[in-house]
Amino acid sequence: MVIAMESAQQNSALINEMLFKLERNHTEIQTLLGKLNSYTCEPTNYECFERLRDLRDDIEALKKRHLELFRTIDVKQLDKQEELVEKMRDQIASFKELDGKIGAYVIDTNGY
Repeated sequence: MVIAMESAQQNSALINEMLFKLERNHTEIQTLLGKLNSYTCEPTNYECFERLRDLRDDIEALKKRHLELFRTIDVKQLDKQEELVEKMRDQIASFKELDGKIGAYVIDTNGY
């Protein structure tokens, strides 16, 4: 019984930590979108235009998944914590991948 409570507390702490990361990532998504909409990131050729469109689509999809995940988070549902942790990990990984793509795009269009 004590071990189960400790495990539940650890899961709860992990979920809270990941929730904090997701909230921070959600704020960063808004910043990245602002950067992409800036004149310094205007596409210089058709390939860049397509990449920019894809990045904006990816950002919108990620924002939507973030909001859906925020709505479903309920730490009190102990039986679904492992599934919730996995979804949160996937979201964090998706954000990191998108952040890398945006960084590469900014470098390609600005040259710095």
